[in-house]
Amino acid sequence: MELTDKHQIVIKKLASGRFFSTQQLADELAVSRTSAWNYLKALERMGFELHAVSGKGTRFKQALELLEAEQIINNISADKRALVARLDLLDVCPSTNHHLLQQNSLKPLPNGVVCLAEMQTMGRGRLGKAWVSPYGQNIYASFIWSFKSGIAALSGLSLACGVAVCRALEELGLSGHGLKWPNDILWQGKKLGGILVEIQGESQGGYSVVVGIGINYQMSSQASTDIDQPWVDICTAYGGEIGRNKLAAKLIERVLDMLASYEATGLAPYVKPWNDFDCYKNKNVRILSGEKVTQGVAKGISPSGELVLLKPSGETQLIMSGEVSLRLSEC
Repeated sequence: MELTDKHQIVIKKLASGRFFSTQQLADELAVSRTSAWNYLKALERMGFELHAVSGKGTRFKQALELLEAEQIINNISADKRALVARLDLLDVCPSTNHHLLQQNSLKPLPNGVVCLAEMQTMGRGRLGKAWVSPYGQNIYASFIWSFKSGIAALSGLSLACGVAVCRALEELGLSGHGLKWPNDILWQGKKLGGILVEIQGESQGGYSVVVGIGINYQMSSQASTDIDQPWVDICTAYGGEIGRNKLAAKLIERVLDMLASYEATGLAPYVKPWNDFDCYKNKNVRILSGEKVTQGVAKGISPSGELVLLKPSGETQLIMSGEVSLRLSEC
């Protein structure tokens, strides 16, 4: 379903967490009470959780902090704002990665274009898995940057991005978070976010890279019913609200700063911090590749970004990300 301007008005009213009567909404929309009620029911069908009380009206069960470009830019450090070439704030889109890839295929985008959305209808994670993307509850962000170096030099980019995300969260006061190879953000073993890097070849040579980041901010239990693993959101981990616009700003600042220097530095300066953030280091793990299962002890990442696996035989094996999954062993 596509959100109309009238749906947007209702969302902005109810986002405050205050009650509004159907008549108040009807007056605001210049429609009948029946039509106003239908707009509420349409939002409910989209996954918005409504809380109605007789004599008081209707509100969202959970207040939403909607994204605002001015707030985001103002929360980016003054010396880093120039890295943002453009900020696209979308309401609903298939995915923020898709938006930038499509725009870039029509006309090459400058480095530092950032796209944020309130909701994704076809959000994706690694290995093509669906990324649950309810309206106004999380961060869905994508960044584009062009690189002249060969594609092999970009193999560790998602790992460097993970470090940038963890540092952003650390600077906002979060603790207890870390990384799971190759691209998951965890908090106390639960999924907090993830990274998806997509590469697009350029006609003049080189590559455009779109980095997609999803972070659970304040997600309702109703919205999360399709998630098939333990998860957590920022507000639960932090024990309060950091601020969704503030979080978006810090992620933009840290990720663009990393992208701006990555071609010159490569993965090297991120290997040690990645290993410091590694949640699975020195733990018994299983590597799943189709029907094949390889067991061992995770020993962090190599200088080129492979997972270092110490096998029961004492042999060390380097695992490339590809079509593999990492799991903790049950023993």
